[in-house]
Amino acid sequence: MIECPYCGHKHRPGTLFCSECGLYLPTGGPLRTGLLTEDELTTSQTKCAVGEPVKETDEALLVPLHIKVLPTGRQVQLPSKAEVHIGRLDIAHGIFPDLDLTPDGGLEGGVSRRHCKIHQRSPTYLVEDVGSANGTFLNGKRLTPYLPHVLKDGDELQLGHIKLEITIRQ
Repeated sequence: MIECPYCGHKHRPGTLFCSECGLYLPTGGPLRTGLLTEDELTTSQTKCAVGEPVKETDEALLVPLHIKVLPTGRQVQLPSKAEVHIGRLDIAHGIFPDLDLTPDGGLEGGVSRRHCKIHQRSPTYLVEDVGSANGTFLNGKRLTPYLPHVLKDGDELQLGHIKLEITIRQ
């Protein structure tokens, strides 16, 4: 048996991702794709469109992000935080996502406890699948786990079978 170094959950040999926390088991960390990880993205000297270095986001400057859960019509304004986790509530395992999709049929719809996260790196929002079992899709295209993708106003996210519509208010 393989034990997850993060949460201690046991898995059969050959398992790639921890079913509890989404950790990439062969390396004990996020899946490496040759592209920037979140930490590298945060600390890199990547230039934004106007030629200035990307800076840590001041939470007071965050642009409100609204999500409409299409199956139920529920509309949610995400908390004004630099990083927001989306998934399903699991009190027994201490998982409290910022946006809980359990009331919207998240369990039946294939939403993982820790499914994806949205973070703002001024001036854009990024979405990142965190090793979910059923995948995260952006406008119909499956996201590579642990690889951030830019979110735009009007984008459609799909977590498992649950579709979300993104609205970014300036």
